[in-house]
Amino acid sequence: MAARVILSLLFLPVALAEKWAVIAAGSQGFMNYRHQADACHAYQIMLKSGVPAANIILMMQDDVAKSSENPFPGQLFNKPGNASLDVYKGCKVDYSGDIVTAQLFLDVLTGKGKGKVLKSTEKDTVFVNFVDHGGPGIVAFPNGPFLHVKDLSKTLETMQSQKMFNQLVFYMEACESGSMLPDLKDDGKILAVTASNGKESSWGTYCGDEAVVKGKNIGSCLGDLFSVNWMEDDDLGKLASETFRSQISKVTKLTNKSHVCSFGDKSFEDEAIGRVEGALISDVFSDSSKGAVDARDIYVTQAYWAWQNAAVDQKEKAWARFVGIVNDRERDDQLFATMGRQACAGSTKVQLDECQQSILGDRAEMKDMDCHKKLATLVHEHCPVSSSHHATGGWNGYNMKFSQVLLNLCEHQEELGQSVDQLAQIVEEECSKVKAVVTEVVV
Repeated sequence: MAARVILSLLFLPVALAEKWAVIAAGSQGFMNYRHQADACHAYQIMLKSGVPAANIILMMQDDVAKSSENPFPGQLFNKPGNASLDVYKGCKVDYSGDIVTAQLFLDVLTGKGKGKVLKSTEKDTVFVNFVDHGGPGIVAFPNGPFLHVKDLSKTLETMQSQKMFNQLVFYMEACESGSMLPDLKDDGKILAVTASNGKESSWGTYCGDEAVVKGKNIGSCLGDLFSVNWMEDDDLGKLASETFRSQISKVTKLTNKSHVCSFGDKSFEDEAIGRVEGALISDVFSDSSKGAVDARDIYVTQAYWAWQNAAVDQKEKAWARFVGIVNDRERDDQLFATMGRQACAGSTKVQLDECQQSILGDRAEMKDMDCHKKLATLVHEHCPVSSSHHATGGWNGYNMKFSQVLLNLCEHQEELGQSVDQLAQIVEEECSKVKAVVTEVVV
């Protein structure tokens, strides 16, 4: 879909218009196989749809294809089957390893730096695709801090003010991704489509027993449900007269585990999308919801599946891995519950139990971005790193859902009787306590 959107926009009578694409996968580790497979598949679609290779910028950790856990070394697959194509073949990664950060992503979008960056003009069409873990107001990167909604909003505003596009299409695959694009205007020439709304998980797909390619189980989910749906629809390349609106509707229906949302400028939804030349796959649209798993639970479900299917001499190791993931999840549950309890302890306006339920269960909307970013940064810097979730800071694919707890703390300051600095002290202290215990156990 997104590739044909880009093509349709370029059929408009704009002189010397160019096509550009920025694709980012924000995770690392074999358990996150699906993100890098999604990213390479998107790269192939952009290339096939006519975006010059020189105008496609791809960043990802690039550690999955080379992983010792990969049953097909040097290859990545985004769907199961005997005829599945290797999306890693010819997938040119511009930025890999420890330089892949949120700041790099923002710099590339605004054309900063000496490396390969976006050099689009007001005549050009830009496609941006991000796939990874997320939480309310935050999405992850494999190195360094998370990307906060405040910084993404500022970057998109900068791109607009610098006239870096005629129209921009942004596809975001992440849990609570609908919370990341709150400031888009209906005449801002940016159309964003997200895998989920701001209050729910996105889903992985082709997981467990469904992740079989050429007779071998990959051992990790092959894709994400929303991403697979729009890309497999692009691969068909059959509906020359279909509109963007009708395709959004189609993918929304297929992504039946979360609510696909669109934001911003929808003025070009009814334009004809047109055929994608050189379609990658011409078979019947597959049922990508098979083997779908809540993205929050992919680590634990895949670890359990691995234990069930492990050889006898590998059972003990697989079980230890599963138990480690369960323990990390339970630790995160307790940590954020404790933050809520501590913040509620001094409240004179609401009963303790009622306060705790509100902090842990409310879905407040983010208004105080500065407060939220401050608390989220403290989690990254001071909470323990999950050894089982390939995390580089206190946030991981499971606990990013608790970004909502921090959001609730910020939006309930009056009832709590706590200032931002007092809330920050609670977050830092509770993170540091747990980190000290984890460090002592490891030592």
